Amino acid sequence: MFRKNNFFVLALAGVLFISPLMAEKPRSSLHINSGFYWMLKENIDSGLKTGFGFSVPLLKNTTLTLDFGYWKSSVNEEPGELYNGTLSMAPFHASLYYTLFETKRLAPYVFGGGGFIFSNFEMEDPITIPEVSIDQEVNNGMSFHAGVGSFLRINNHIALYAEACFLYRRGDVTTTITDMNFGESTENFSLNLSCLSLCLGIKYYL
Repeated sequence: MFRKNNFFVLALAGVLFISPLMAEKPRSSLHINSGFYWMLKENIDSGLKTGFGFSVPLLKNTTLTLDFGYWKSSVNEEPGELYNGTLSMAPFHASLYYTLFETKRLAPYVFGGGGFIFSNFEMEDPITIPEVSIDQEVNNGMSFHAGVGSFLRINNHIALYAEACFLYRRGDVTTTITDMNFGESTENFSLNLSCLSLCLGIKYYL
């Protein structure tokens, strides 16, 4: 297992550092972005998101992008699901971007990929009898996404971009009820954490 993990790490490093040589015009880049997301679950509030990352070219018109993001939502209690609280999500995503065509200024693209989302739920104190305490945990897990966007080139090193994205994620939630008289019990359910997002960003080509 240790040797397999080492091989995977070396292979990924090879892609990141050697892949620019495979492209006709290597253009690695860094980017930051901010935008708005709409949760599909009605009792989870929508809000602002931020992110940053970097890209390396793989083939002509194709780029590998790694993104790190963060957003926080207020949750309104719904029977049998989450109690009132605050849900934070920090996604780490890998995406393949494909540029459809390029003009002097514009470069529309499509993208898709997957990743892992780290989740944290801070539950407000529910109203219970003193002998009972309740805790909920939203588990980390995989997600998938796809979207469209376009670059607006300012000069050889700077471009602005706008993109729309759909993210699919179902998270497992564990509710733990501790009763001083009857002991501890747990319940599990699946929660729709999918969302739509629209973001604006700036990209710097190295």
